[in-house]
Amino acid sequence: MPTARPSIRKSLVFSFAQRYTSFVFIFASVVIVSRLLTPQEIGVFSVAMGLASLANMLRTFGISDYLVQEKNLTGQGVRTSFTINLLFAWALAIILFCASWSVGQFFADAGVGRVMRVQSGSFFLVPFGITAMALMKRNMEFATLYKINAGSSIVGSIVTVALAYIGFSYMSMAWAGLTQMFVMVIGCAIWGRQYRVRGLSLTGWQRILPFGAKMTASDIAAQLGDQSANVVIGKMLGLADAGFYSRGYGAVNIFRERVVDAIGAVAFPAFAAEHREQGTAPSLFMRTLLYLTGISWPFFAFSALMAFPMIRIMFGNQWDAAIPLMRWLCVAAIVGTLIYQCNHFFVAIGRVGSATVVELQYQAIRVAITIAAALWSVEAVAAAQVLAYVIATVLYYRKIADFDELAINRCAKVLLPSAIVTLATCLVPALVVFWPGFLSRHLYSGFAAAGVGAAAGWLLAAALVQHPLLQEIQAAFARTRDYLRELRNA
Repeated sequence: MPTARPSIRKSLVFSFAQRYTSFVFIFASVVIVSRLLTPQEIGVFSVAMGLASLANMLRTFGISDYLVQEKNLTGQGVRTSFTINLLFAWALAIILFCASWSVGQFFADAGVGRVMRVQSGSFFLVPFGITAMALMKRNMEFATLYKINAGSSIVGSIVTVALAYIGFSYMSMAWAGLTQMFVMVIGCAIWGRQYRVRGLSLTGWQRILPFGAKMTASDIAAQLGDQSANVVIGKMLGLADAGFYSRGYGAVNIFRERVVDAIGAVAFPAFAAEHREQGTAPSLFMRTLLYLTGISWPFFAFSALMAFPMIRIMFGNQWDAAIPLMRWLCVAAIVGTLIYQCNHFFVAIGRVGSATVVELQYQAIRVAITIAAALWSVEAVAAAQVLAYVIATVLYYRKIADFDELAINRCAKVLLPSAIVTLATCLVPALVVFWPGFLSRHLYSGFAAAGVGAAAGWLLAAALVQHPLLQEIQAAFARTRDYLRELRNA
């Protein structure tokens, strides 16, 4: 295995490159499919996907996280991890397939069951890729991961649009997901050959299973909370409302997958490496939080203000009911940004038990709040997510305060520049929104003006408060300029 680990900055570049390469295709496919399918059809897939996501947590059994954070990883440990993952994944594939008919009856729509049967195929494939990808992540080989993940996302997006266009309805997304998993496995076989697992083993399973059990409990709780809204809405309010909620969550989901996950993909192995080698993970956590809020707070605040033009432009007027949902969910995401890296941090430093306890507490409360809100309306469910994230923030930061470097007053002081940048970003968009009738008459130009004004506000405020993100952007431009100069002189 490689001994020289790429820098965090270089790893972030490739992690973001992968997310944004995928984003171009995924965003285009979402926009096109939203015009080809109805809210009811989108709702069928969203509910089935939510249920499969819960099973997905059992499928991996925390193996990826174990391989990344384990201090003394051996070849024997890798083979045992792969074997455990294989047994769990294949058992769940069979269970998911057999239960699909009953699930379809429960939601009074056979389509939910049909989607689940196709999704079960991914469970048979995933063990052959997930181990290699975890080892690449451990060694921060994000250049290789870029090729694998971006390639599979591009293929999945193309298949989704093609099948939806020729009439596969919600099944287009199900078959595309299976195709995407197959391409990922092929990519691992081609570009991750050195990480191929040779043989099966259960030696040392006693060391892996306790970690996997705690990690799985935490992951299941997290997924249960994340997917509870789709499942509860689909059952209590109808599949059409589930479709509206899914599209209202679209901006939040896109940002989490493109930005938060890009940072998290690097942050987790970086936290683990810092803890193994230097014991400075809390300082890295604080720096990561400052960078993340500097991006996410302005984006979610802008999206909450611009929900009307964003929904109209991306999906068309048949999705207008998603506009108030998007506003509430963006507000919830502003609060949620504070905890996005907490779970990774605790697991990376070996305190998986702390992460599990908090996730179980917070997600149980979140599910209860979601069910109660669904007694009123789908908008009440969206609004309830704000309260859920507030509770989660309180629970996590009570644990984080164990570290002197991460005391609440220090966190608040460090995050002040991000708060100022966010307020400045919102000035022009707020003017556009609250100008009577402006957006309804000038949808595209109004949105463009708000976007330009938001960018200008961010840059001016970032320069005023000397936000570290601006320094990173300036450094990136300088490196690009030097690289281009070298090319001209070559």
